[in-house]
Amino acid sequence: MDAKRSIDPAAALDKLFQVVREEALANPRFGRRLLEAVGHPVIYRGEEALSAVDPILVAMRGYKEFRTTFLSMRAAEIKKIGRVSGLLVGANRLPTAVGDLVDLLWDRARQRLHDLYPQAAE
Repeated sequence: MDAKRSIDPAAALDKLFQVVREEALANPRFGRRLLEAVGHPVIYRGEEALSAVDPILVAMRGYKEFRTTFLSMRAAEIKKIGRVSGLLVGANRLPTAVGDLVDLLWDRARQRLHDLYPQAAE
């Protein structure tokens, strides 16, 4: 980098946003946080959702969006998200059918949502 060479504001912003874009793509949780800050719904499906999706935030969007998001995944992926989020920790036996697993995750996410934000879960 040449610190003595000046650039115009647009070029400086382009460089800055390129770094932010690269980091957001490399770190899906950071990317999700940036996208949530924009204030528009961003839809994650399948593989891209694994490291970026937060079941509690998806539950805030309603049952239909929750099922659509998680039914796009395999059972092992849902279980992983459930363990990482703490929503499926402590379950004795997890369902094997994806639909049943999604429903269990939904119930736990809604309960956590109610515990954290009672007014939002109504």
